[in-house]
Amino acid sequence: MSNYQYRKSSNAKPKIEKFDFSITQWASVFGMAIFFLFFPYQSGLFNGFTYDFEPPIYEAAMYVSAVFLVVLAYLSRNMKFDCPEFPLGTGMVLIPFVYWISSFQAVSYHNAVVMVFVTAVYAVFFLTAQSLVSTRATRLAAELILYVSGYAIVIFGLLNAMGHIYKKDAIWFTSGAYRLTSVFQYSNTYAGFLLALLLCAAFSAVNAKRRVVSWLHAFMLVPIWISFMLTYSRGALVLLPVLALAFVVFLRLDRQIAYAGALLVSAAASFVILGPFTERYVEIMQIVLPKFDGDPAKLRSVWDWTSWQNWLLLLAAAIVTSFLTVAIRAAQPWLEHRLSRLEKFRFSSFVLPAASALLGALVFWIMFGSQIAGKLLPQSISERIANINFRQHSVLERMTFYQDALKVSADYPLLGAGGGAWNALYEKYQNNPYVSRQAHSFFFQTLVEVGWIGLLIVIGLIGIIFAFYLRQYWKERAEQPGHFVFFILVFSILAHSMIDFDMSYVYIGALVFFSLGVLGAVYRDNVRLPRFSLLNQVRWRYLYPAFLGLMSVTILIQVYQEYTAAHYYQRALTMAVKEQRPLHELLDPLDKAIAYSPAHPTYNYVKIDWLSQAFRQTGDRSYALQAKELIERIKSTESYDRMIILSKYRNHKDLGEYNELMETLEEGISKFQWDIQFYETAIMEYALNGNSVKATDPDRAQIYWNRGMELYEEILRREQLLASLPEEQLQGRSFDVTPFIRQAVGQILYGQGRYEDAVSMLQPLVESDLRDIYNRIGVRHYLAALHKLGQSDTELMNRLIEADPNEHAYLELLLQ
Repeated sequence: MSNYQYRKSSNAKPKIEKFDFSITQWASVFGMAIFFLFFPYQSGLFNGFTYDFEPPIYEAAMYVSAVFLVVLAYLSRNMKFDCPEFPLGTGMVLIPFVYWISSFQAVSYHNAVVMVFVTAVYAVFFLTAQSLVSTRATRLAAELILYVSGYAIVIFGLLNAMGHIYKKDAIWFTSGAYRLTSVFQYSNTYAGFLLALLLCAAFSAVNAKRRVVSWLHAFMLVPIWISFMLTYSRGALVLLPVLALAFVVFLRLDRQIAYAGALLVSAAASFVILGPFTERYVEIMQIVLPKFDGDPAKLRSVWDWTSWQNWLLLLAAAIVTSFLTVAIRAAQPWLEHRLSRLEKFRFSSFVLPAASALLGALVFWIMFGSQIAGKLLPQSISERIANINFRQHSVLERMTFYQDALKVSADYPLLGAGGGAWNALYEKYQNNPYVSRQAHSFFFQTLVEVGWIGLLIVIGLIGIIFAFYLRQYWKERAEQPGHFVFFILVFSILAHSMIDFDMSYVYIGALVFFSLGVLGAVYRDNVRLPRFSLLNQVRWRYLYPAFLGLMSVTILIQVYQEYTAAHYYQRALTMAVKEQRPLHELLDPLDKAIAYSPAHPTYNYVKIDWLSQAFRQTGDRSYALQAKELIERIKSTESYDRMIILSKYRNHKDLGEYNELMETLEEGISKFQWDIQFYETAIMEYALNGNSVKATDPDRAQIYWNRGMELYEEILRREQLLASLPEEQLQGRSFDVTPFIRQAVGQILYGQGRYEDAVSMLQPLVESDLRDIYNRIGVRHYLAALHKLGQSDTELMNRLIEADPNEHAYLELLLQ
């Protein structure tokens, strides 16, 4: 049963708005609502490509796949193949498909499979929104879901900021500031989310049809602003005025003024209270947050006066903003009338944005070119804003990430290196020893994972939807339809995702692709594609839904296998840590985990590690051989896993396979070119191997020693490269000649008869702690080299023998 409502459009043609009630449609909408309201609290479903983040993603994927089966029941009956829904949906399905194809050449097969699951979830949200959000009622439901979800996350963050609840890492203490992160546990992503939510809320506050809805959105502007400022995110702050001015272009002149007014009023109210609010916020955090890992949080009572002062400040500013915004909204009819003549000019939409840009730049220059900002804003915030420039370390580091991503794509140009490839490969291609398991850009990370083909599919789909939507939207721009809020949301998040890894959060990704689906659905009935009309016939129309259903069931089964494997793995850890079970009992659940997920590096590494420990404790060679077999199998799918390579090295050492051992270390150096530990271990092994064969095969000893010295020279070369980095750019991990390397190189120089060089190399170890055996080895060779030069150091000799009386005999043996 359906009825139709007519409304006026800008072309003076009646437009039909359909209101159908379907149980499957509304059940599916309700299922999507459950996801957005409950799953974000699992760290935003962050995909960090480690086991710790995987179980919540598996749970979400299984839930979404099950809901999609209900969606398909509706889609199979109501889909129109001769409208853009079919080609756009097919384009979306291509994204997980290209991730699946790329997984066959993936450098990390397990991570590639996880990304297939994640992109399949995104496809489900896109297809669901395209199919379900087809009427004004369902669009309002979708809008309500996203706002309730977003506002709940803001309130959750503020509850943490007031000390009433505590979630680990919901607030970071870094660089001398308490940075708010809410559910995401990463302040920059939270800032990107708040940026989109703020711009959406301001639009709805001035565009809502009902005054009470406008008041509610306006009320949330101040909490969002305060939360946004407490993230201390400079990138999001720079993007805010740029995006606000970009969106203003798409509004009528009266709405432009109202939109800018709502943002300015809420910003002014927020900055008025920001100083005292931040002071109390810092005071609360200094008490609440645990000083050490494992300590409990000291939560504040709901009646705590310090917290209540902040709540009252927030409430007062929010109420003032609400009334002023509603007043601005009430003035819109008068503004529309007064500006109607100006509206007729061709470029009238650009007048206010251009004037606002000039005025904003002037205000920024006045505030931060003088002491005004320091008086209006808390010192920590004003200093962070004043330091915004293109030479700051975060900008330089991101540029390095992007350049390194292009290096990876040059070797994997077409289909990329598979999902999670950046996490696996970045240390091979990195310019300096930074640590970043994310490329800090959705588009560069996509390029690394699925190559130029995959990136073009993603950009092409988004670009086509934007072009299709905006072309149709501009025709009815005068009516200012409320669904423009979905465009604001998508564009804002994607803009921020260009400089950070927001889309690595499955919740954020689902939000974006769900909103893209809405944009694709809004005007789908305005365009007809006759060439696809044949598919509307009964004998063809069920093929596409059947295909999607088959894919959904397949994904559901595979995800369930991974989820079951995670359950068995967790059981094995519990038995090992809490129950202290014997090895044969521990291996039972661990083997089941590996059986369900054979390519999971963590499960295999833990088993390898347990078998290696058993070998060292019992001397039973069969354990080491089992570990070797497991290493060879998992390395075929995880060839860039650092822990697997180290396990292979230790296994060869256990089995006395020294040639294979050195090959493994050389492989580690080639794949982790800034990991000083690989250099340390390799140089030491070359030194020891040279010492062990120098009497029987001096030529081979020289080959070992020469290679050790080549690695040492490579370390010195790379140190010079680091010295050439811009002063503002952080180096990352330490990459220096360590005492361990120094004593290993000293041994090589001594073995080569370069005694003066050995003395020079080992001299810094003279003042080291001689209780450390490695320091004693270095000092022993130092004294031996001095002896060869006809010199001595009696005091140092006495210290060495005092640390270990056996050193006298060791030194005599070395001199012989």
